[in-house]
Amino acid sequence: MEKWIPLQNWSLKWKSVIMFLLLVITPTMTIGIMVYYQTNEILKRQVIDTASRNLIHVESNFLNVQEEIEDISGYVIYSNEFRDFMTLTTHDDNYNEIYKNQNQIKGFITFHLTNKPYFHSMVVEGVNDNYLEFGDLVQGDETEWIEKAVGNEGLFIWSSPYTMERRIWSNDEVSVISLFRVINHLYDIKRPVGMVTIRLDERELYDYVTNGFSDNTHETFVIKKDGEVLLHEEPSYVGARYRDENFVKQLTTSNEDVFSYELDGEVYYAVKQKIEDRELFLVSMVKEEYILAELAGIRLTMKIMIGMGVFIGVLAVFISILMIIRPILELTNETKKLEDGDFQANVKIRSHDEIGKLGIRFNKMVKQIQRLIETKYKLEIENKESELQALQSQINPHFLYNTLDMIRWTARLENAAETGKSIEDLSRLFRINLNNGKLWIQLKDEMKYVHSYIELQKKRLPGKTNVLIVMESGIENALVMKIILQPLAENSIKHGFKNNGNSKRVYIRAYRNGDGINIDVIDNGTGLEVRKTNEKLSRKHEDESGFGLKNINDRIVNAFGSDYGLKLIEPANRQGTHVQLFIPFICSEEDLKKILKREDK
Repeated sequence: MEKWIPLQNWSLKWKSVIMFLLLVITPTMTIGIMVYYQTNEILKRQVIDTASRNLIHVESNFLNVQEEIEDISGYVIYSNEFRDFMTLTTHDDNYNEIYKNQNQIKGFITFHLTNKPYFHSMVVEGVNDNYLEFGDLVQGDETEWIEKAVGNEGLFIWSSPYTMERRIWSNDEVSVISLFRVINHLYDIKRPVGMVTIRLDERELYDYVTNGFSDNTHETFVIKKDGEVLLHEEPSYVGARYRDENFVKQLTTSNEDVFSYELDGEVYYAVKQKIEDRELFLVSMVKEEYILAELAGIRLTMKIMIGMGVFIGVLAVFISILMIIRPILELTNETKKLEDGDFQANVKIRSHDEIGKLGIRFNKMVKQIQRLIETKYKLEIENKESELQALQSQINPHFLYNTLDMIRWTARLENAAETGKSIEDLSRLFRINLNNGKLWIQLKDEMKYVHSYIELQKKRLPGKTNVLIVMESGIENALVMKIILQPLAENSIKHGFKNNGNSKRVYIRAYRNGDGINIDVIDNGTGLEVRKTNEKLSRKHEDESGFGLKNINDRIVNAFGSDYGLKLIEPANRQGTHVQLFIPFICSEEDLKKILKREDK
């Protein structure tokens, strides 16, 4: 059996790990867990206390409403206006008195409708068949509650929630809770003289009694002893038995005011308040999930504390090692950059010890290598430029242009008109092609260029070749890429008219299209397959027949973006080729610069 290695002989790494666990992680975790559970209990107690205080206020509001409505029904018993309205016969002698009483009753009801948002409507009906309904006019079956009120012989009765249908909007229903009371004679208390019904809007009543004491974290409701829900935030629960029978049983049998239960996999804490003389329970429930969510901040604080403890411990253990390893790692990374050809490699010097001096020498070495490479590169560039200048001096394009111009005038003097015309077209090609080294020319010059090219080609083509070039007024000075139409004309002549000995036609037209310009090149040659050619234009590789078209399309797309370019269109008579260019309408050099820099709108 191996002997234990004495602590003083352990490596510094293991000593640091043990000290870190004992002095940082273990105390931090222990304290954090204790704080978490203590806070959980405190917060749970706080939530329950808040719910209990809220229920006291809700109970007060609810009882006040019921007592006020009951007092109104009691007032009807002793009010002369109500008694006369329900007992006077409808003879002409009593008409004015009944009308007067009716107006006073309306004023009384209006006062309560105005001041009590939950007061829905009131019905007064006398044994003399006088009937008055004021408030929201509704209709429905209230027979059950009327019969119970008659059986109570003058004592009021509160109904369960039930629905009534508005008379004006037949499809609109309202849930009400009503007080029914038979009004007996003031001096003969066994003789009924009428009936009073006071309806309360169930939704408005719930909002009123829970106003300020209910939110989305607490489920507050009123439930009867038999499990029927009287008031609830969810309208579909009102008037029905509560969804969980176990909860109703626990609510009515438990002596505890606070209890927990599980429903649909979620744990709830319920606080109840019993209204003894009315066999009702006020309940406020809160999900355990909400309490845990309130602890999220504490959990985050714990994580931060543990993280900080770990960070400080790691920093304390490895700080001496990192002071040596980090400069070496940086030197290794910069050396890798230099190996990959990045001559911007540079080591940050943090000290002037042996490692710092090594970094200084490395930086000097990189600069020396970079200086040597730059010197050699510049020499090679200068040699290439010299060779190019020598080659250009051998054949000067301007010299060719001037010479052709001299030959053209000589041909005219010798009455060789056709020869002079051909030389003039060739000279124009040279002149526009040079264009002082510019890549952009006006549309009218590009049209002249392609016209001169076709005129020269007509001289060697068999048969008759007709050319028509038209341009919409106002776009002739627009800037376009140089030599984008000549390849299209060349494509028609070389490929389209290869086997066409009859009359050949080339039609070129330019016109505005929104913010851009369309240029159509149409011929009556052999034609191309539109779909396949358009597919080739969108691919990276192209065959020999599509090289010129794809080259023009790529130039336009690279300059202006994918909204512009070249495409083939099916000819109207399905004969020949119809190529269409779409380019932006550029009026000036400034607009061109903005477009190329993508600064245009």
